[in-house]
Amino acid sequence: MGIRKGCLTAVLVILILVGILFGGIQYRTSYAKTEIVRSFSEDGQYTLVIDMIGEPDWPFGETHCRFDLLENGKHIIKYPFSIHDDGAMAHADNFNVVWSTSEVKVTVSGSEQEDREYRLKFNGIVE
Repeated sequence: MGIRKGCLTAVLVILILVGILFGGIQYRTSYAKTEIVRSFSEDGQYTLVIDMIGEPDWPFGETHCRFDLLENGKHIIKYPFSIHDDGAMAHADNFNVVWSTSEVKVTVSGSEQEDREYRLKFNGIVE
């Protein structure tokens, strides 16, 4: 019985370690946030954070991202979007951020898409 119990314990430990490995890979490729851009309004009251979520879809797929607009540290907007850039990771050059008194305008570019303009208004509306 001792050898059988030892073998079962070893198999269980190996299965747990494999599960942790695959769980880590799944988290990194689908859920992990990577900050790409952090921009502040002129008065410092608003912050725009652009995160890449996970990694680009394989192969050559879209890159999932999210806008987080904050007012004095509190979330106003969390808005998901995608970039079509031949499977490349998102980078700061994909974004042009322009602040005004009532909104922040973000132009998103990618090699396989027309430029897209998002207007994140300080009242919580996205156009």
